Amino acid sequence: MKSGVTVLKDKAFNLGKALRDLTMQSVLVGIPGSAGPHDDSDLTNAEIGYIHEMGSPRRNIPARPFLESGIRAAQKQIVEQLRNAGTAALEGSSTGVKHSLEKAGLVAQNSVRAHFVDNDWEPLAESTLNRHPVTARDDEGKPTKHGKSRQERGAINPLIDSSQLRKAVTYLVRKGR
Repeated sequence: MKSGVTVLKDKAFNLGKALRDLTMQSVLVGIPGSAGPHDDSDLTNAEIGYIHEMGSPRRNIPARPFLESGIRAAQKQIVEQLRNAGTAALEGSSTGVKHSLEKAGLVAQNSVRAHFVDNDWEPLAESTLNRHPVTARDDEGKPTKHGKSRQERGAINPLIDSSQLRKAVTYLVRKGR
């Protein structure tokens, strides 16, 4: 008995591959441990990011969350890109899946970086604003020259001095779960 259905082009293989590509990848956003050490610190950017995200009462550092709140701010656009990745998978397009996942990561990364400027964080302490950083030392390691304070430079936004931490925020589309 014939069904009356004629297959013109079998896309089952592409569909299966694209669905596997979608379900076997993750979009990660944050500061990788390999981002390296932060200027004038023994800590890495990832460690400094964690301290600022969570705060450190022992060091009198208030929480200034940027990662979760930055992602939350772009949630609609991120979900839209993830939905596009699902649609691409159902169309059998592995390239479309990859493109949409990359775009979701980029949207999240840019939103987190923007959150360093647009936020409601506790302002910097006066002592931090008025501290003059050491810019030169003699052979014995004693300070010989001090730079301008953050207040004098107009750098009063928390977590933005050199922008090194903000630039360390990135995304990665990783295979595997």
